[in-house]
Amino acid sequence: MKKILIILILLQLYSCEKNTNNPYFVSDEIYNKVLEGTDIIHKEVSKTDGLFYVLNRHDTLIIMSVEYENVINPTFTIKKEGTFYTNCCKIIVTKPYLPTFQIIKTPNKLKQNDVSIHLDPYNGRDYQKGVMYKIKDINHLEIIAKGDLRKFFYPIKEYELIPPPPPKEYLGKPYKAE
Repeated sequence: MKKILIILILLQLYSCEKNTNNPYFVSDEIYNKVLEGTDIIHKEVSKTDGLFYVLNRHDTLIIMSVEYENVINPTFTIKKEGTFYTNCCKIIVTKPYLPTFQIIKTPNKLKQNDVSIHLDPYNGRDYQKGVMYKIKDINHLEIIAKGDLRKFFYPIKEYELIPPPPPKEYLGKPYKAE
């Protein structure tokens, strides 16, 4: 009888799901790489940025750091899935473009419609910077670039879109562009 109880307890412990703190991505490895990417950017690329975009294009995961929301290309033209916050920053997850691997959970706990409109005058100094990972599979990612990512975001004539005009009103107040 003792053996049966021990076997049942071991089976129950074995069958328990691993408790994860990742309600956004299908793999803990992707979630950890997003957090690791924000740490790399804070330490090596831009110490002041607190806003990050997570982009997935084909088999590439990009964590891009910006000063303001929806200002530089491709942040103002890409669709957003939602946002989540860490202790240091706001992370905006964008809609994947022709993904090789599905990385976003469905359903997920991303906050919807949490992307704000930038109203301060833009200084024009921000550029595409961050970390790029090659997704070999859901649990294996390899860093391929970090720092200045402008060479990966060159304009393609077929995809050039005119940015939308500024809103005429924002929260009931007339909008003044300077």
